[in-house]
Amino acid sequence: MYQLRFLRVFGRYCRSIVSLDLPNSLRYLSWDEYPFKSLPSKFSAQDLVVLDMSSNEVGVQLWNENQAAYLSGTTVLKLRDATIKELRNTSIESVVGLTAIKLINCKSLVSLPTNIWTLKSLESLDLSGCSNFQHLPEISEAMEHLVFVNLSCTDVKELPPLIGNLVALQNLDLSSTKIKSIPAGIKQATQLSCLCLRNCESLEFLPELPPLLQCLEAEGCTSLKTVSSSSTAITQGWEEYIFSRGLHEKHIFSNCRRLDESARSNIMGDAQLKIMRMATASSKFKEDRSEEASYDSDKEDKIEEISYDSDEEFFGKRSLVAIRCLGYEIPEWFNHKSEGCSIKIELPRNWFSTDFLGFALSLVVANKRGLDPSFIKYFGLECKYNFKTSNGKSHEVSHPLCNPGLPWTIRRVDSHEVFVWWYSNVFEEVVEGAQSPTAFYKLFTEVNVDFTVMDCYGYSEVKVEKCGICLLYGKDAEMIKQRAL
Repeated sequence: MYQLRFLRVFGRYCRSIVSLDLPNSLRYLSWDEYPFKSLPSKFSAQDLVVLDMSSNEVGVQLWNENQAAYLSGTTVLKLRDATIKELRNTSIESVVGLTAIKLINCKSLVSLPTNIWTLKSLESLDLSGCSNFQHLPEISEAMEHLVFVNLSCTDVKELPPLIGNLVALQNLDLSSTKIKSIPAGIKQATQLSCLCLRNCESLEFLPELPPLLQCLEAEGCTSLKTVSSSSTAITQGWEEYIFSRGLHEKHIFSNCRRLDESARSNIMGDAQLKIMRMATASSKFKEDRSEEASYDSDKEDKIEEISYDSDEEFFGKRSLVAIRCLGYEIPEWFNHKSEGCSIKIELPRNWFSTDFLGFALSLVVANKRGLDPSFIKYFGLECKYNFKTSNGKSHEVSHPLCNPGLPWTIRRVDSHEVFVWWYSNVFEEVVEGAQSPTAFYKLFTEVNVDFTVMDCYGYSEVKVEKCGICLLYGKDAEMIKQRAL
């Protein structure tokens, strides 16, 4: 036992322990329902890397001064359901090598030590479920490695003004907090890619957000009125945008009932920029891949066949931008609009050129029967294109619009919601007898697009009231960017 390095204990079998002696060789200690207030006094913890405990007994002083001298190598501290009220400054000073602090469902925790930001190796801070935790200490210096912060289900009402000092931050979760606004300094957190604000019912204002933000979840922010435009940040950070196959950008404002007209306009204006940014980056990505392939003679004149056996595979291999918020109108920048669930447009000459970036799509959906406000039901959206030539030949393309793993819900009787999408590679399948997709699609002169909304049983209790389609071309990118500045 003296050379034991890994110890995992399930506490319900060890509740009657009255004393404990741990080997100093331990590197990993995980104990559910740990029965003591602190580590054994004779345990040096000199090799301890991970300390993971769930306990109602753990107190303020988890380790003593002698143990503190040996804890510099500990990288993960995880406490669950502990009654601890605070971490002391002296406790933090001894664990300078921490990369992860996870204090989950520690409902008595009120604050963190003011010197928490001296932990320069810290990568993850998770305080989810600490329902009495109220605020983060002032962030007086840059944190160059902290990429993940989770404050969901805490009592946090505001963030430090210098939140931008979290220069490496990629994921910030503030779901179900009492926060009223996000500091303007969030724009300086330029690496932020995911901001989760689900059910922040006190949130009233969103400032300009970082340019590379890919996922914004603001569902259920019932007090949210104002959403600032991020068009300047998006445009200025255009060249820094990195595209990858399967990249998903989602900005969800469902059940934000108090959004004013300006907020909805800003959301949809930013949507156009985000779609054009990803579409042009996707096109450049394909060009670069083609140039690389041209050096391989075996790949010359070959067309990659793209096929998908399931909706999951469809979404997994395609990049997309998706925006959703309450509203009654198709965004202004859509040049083709129609009442109802279908739209027919005449296609311009040579419409499927090398400059063509795809279709942006938009829907306004509403309840058909009037669902109970407390009722939640899942629906799927599908799009069907019917292309026709001047001599009557036709070709159909169908695909889903909603990821089956992330279904959308109708929660309120009077809800009208606006959806906007763009997908990559929708028309790149190899058509039998065609030399290339371009050679095939350029023959078509019109397209009729039909949208359907169904639940998992094939019924529809919501209807598509309006729809819109916008043809995107690379030559329009600069004009759209200049208009946003």
